[in-house]
Amino acid sequence: MAVYLLCLVVLSGVCAAVVWRARFPVVVCLSTAAAGVLLPVGALAPLLALPFVLAREDRRRVVAGSVAATVVSVGVSLWRDAARDGDAVIFSFTPVDGSATSYLAPVGYVILGVLAVAASVGAGLVRRYAGRAHVAQAVAADASQRAEVLRTHAEDLRTETDQLRTELSRQDERELIAREMHDTVAHKLSIMSLQASALEVTTEDPEVADAARTMRTSAHLALDEMRALITSLREGSEQYTGSAPALGDLAALLDDARSSGVDLAATVFVSDADAAPPALTRAVYRVVQEALTNVMKHAPGARAEVDVRARPGDGVDLAVRNALTADAAGIPGSGNGIVGMRERCEALDGTFSAGVEDGRFVVRAHLPWERSAS
Repeated sequence: MAVYLLCLVVLSGVCAAVVWRARFPVVVCLSTAAAGVLLPVGALAPLLALPFVLAREDRRRVVAGSVAATVVSVGVSLWRDAARDGDAVIFSFTPVDGSATSYLAPVGYVILGVLAVAASVGAGLVRRYAGRAHVAQAVAADASQRAEVLRTHAEDLRTETDQLRTELSRQDERELIAREMHDTVAHKLSIMSLQASALEVTTEDPEVADAARTMRTSAHLALDEMRALITSLREGSEQYTGSAPALGDLAALLDDARSSGVDLAATVFVSDADAAPPALTRAVYRVVQEALTNVMKHAPGARAEVDVRARPGDGVDLAVRNALTADAAGIPGSGNGIVGMRERCEALDGTFSAGVEDGRFVVRAHLPWERSAS
């Protein structure tokens, strides 16, 4: 009776230990195998624990010991069954008609034991290699992700390098343009200013003196703007940093045109001129200036009309009209005047047009002027 109770307690412990085979596979496998050898509790528990040992344990001695213990436990369990008598033998068959009971032959026990151990070992190897394949896939996915990150960083670095190379090339071009402007245009303007000063001092004709004074003033203004433009080019600024003419400077521009011999009629209405943004005032000034320059070049002696109306919220509307003449002043032009005016207007989201209307050449422009939030 005591042996029966002991076996029952040990069997309960074996069943409970099987639950922990995933966390402690070696301990469960060896302890249940020992229990199977010492007591008739069977070898199912070590057979269930052995696959986890093979799947997770890398120490060969531990694996070999677990396999050997399982084999011994299976062998002892089968030997006990073969040693029993009568109905106590598990692997036996009794026909319904009551004829003699058939028992499993010793070779059958050997085959059964080999199959049981082989099935347990096979399940363990499958779990082992499946786990390794999963780890390999995870490592490959991580490596692929790292490679993708590195590729993205490489592309970003390549883009930044290209941008830097482009910016360096642009800066070289800016410096080249600045040198050429300083060595040619600025030099010519300086010579023209000196010659105008000499002519103003030496001439006895008041009209010639006034014209020379106007030339000298214009040359000085052009030199100041040229220096600001050269500084912007050399510093690599994306925008022109020179001072912007105000809308109030249109009066001086129109007076200079009259002094240069342009028959000019002008109408200028400007509301809140001090609030106009510099980009807007520069564009308006340059468009009027270029339009009057074209009048002097291509329609000398023709009457010109300038109409400028500017108001916050309504924008700036300007028009320069002149009659068409058959004569030209003979002043060479770059051919970019109208293109430059259009680009200035479009840069501010404005509109521009130039062409013949009713026998006169008309330049029109509209530039938006947003009302101040205050």
